[in-house]
Amino acid sequence: MIPYCVYQFAAFLTKRLSLPAARRTTAAVGGMLSVLQRRNRRFLYDNLRTAIGDGLPAGELRTLRSKIYSNFSHFVYDFMKLPYLTMENAHKVFTAGSFDVARSLAKMASEKPTISVTGHLGHWELGGALVALTGHPVAVLADEHPDDRITGFFNSIREGTGSTVVPVTAFRRLFRELKRHHLVAIAGDRAVTGQGIRVQYFGRDYLAPDGYAALARRFGAVIVPTFCIRQSDGLYDLRIEAPLAPPATDDKEADIRNCVIRMMGIVEDYVRRYPEQWYVFRPVWKSASRPTADRHLARRMRALQLRARTVSKHGAGRAGRRPSRPWS
Repeated sequence: MIPYCVYQFAAFLTKRLSLPAARRTTAAVGGMLSVLQRRNRRFLYDNLRTAIGDGLPAGELRTLRSKIYSNFSHFVYDFMKLPYLTMENAHKVFTAGSFDVARSLAKMASEKPTISVTGHLGHWELGGALVALTGHPVAVLADEHPDDRITGFFNSIREGTGSTVVPVTAFRRLFRELKRHHLVAIAGDRAVTGQGIRVQYFGRDYLAPDGYAALARRFGAVIVPTFCIRQSDGLYDLRIEAPLAPPATDDKEADIRNCVIRMMGIVEDYVRRYPEQWYVFRPVWKSASRPTADRHLARRMRALQLRARTVSKHGAGRAGRRPSRPWS
């Protein structure tokens, strides 16, 4: 109940605060969260130390952690304003080059099945939104919160720009989206369902999701590594890397594994370049915190399974588009 009320209150403030006041407020909220979320703060510190902390003093890691909380508060604020994003005011949010990238992704998807894969870095929600604003259909694979009200709230925001939300429990719906040449957008660096393959990530054993690679191999789709990075001036820069095309040899497992390894290598490179925008508040690798992470994953899986049964029985509704207003 409390998280849902917090998100609703954040949305309320988003619509009523001026941009300068909102920036000050989000920075304060980020600082407050970094103090209150003791467990997540510890997980984040451990992740940073494992990934990029070799040789860095503890004080520098703690400073980086504080920057991440501050940036994440801006992430949430910008996410709440998604329903009010239009092509007319998008120049206040994105760099000029981002529009060319969005149109390139749309053109690519119209010609060939295309999967845009990103990580939990930068603002993964905004990239797909900009492509949707160009008029090309976008299907976003989204994780589900254990609280159905929060899931519905988040999805209504995502759908505010015209994107179609596909829950992780309905992964097969992406088959239809690819066949229709809709751009499929996936955050492919976390195996939220507990299924995937083991690869090396920052030199450590890591369970990486492989569904997007299997999907691309099956439909002959191209995988486009995509990242939306926040600049020092507050604007977001949408970027793409060289497309990946998993081969279809007689060794299906090897085809998928090689594709995942390449994609995770690209994500790792971006994390090293922009660690202050890497939002990972749960354990990434096996550690002493593993039992806690396992309990969290077990609760998540039970919630997803229950929701899947409920949706299958009653059907899933779709939230309508919110009225637009200028991004301010």
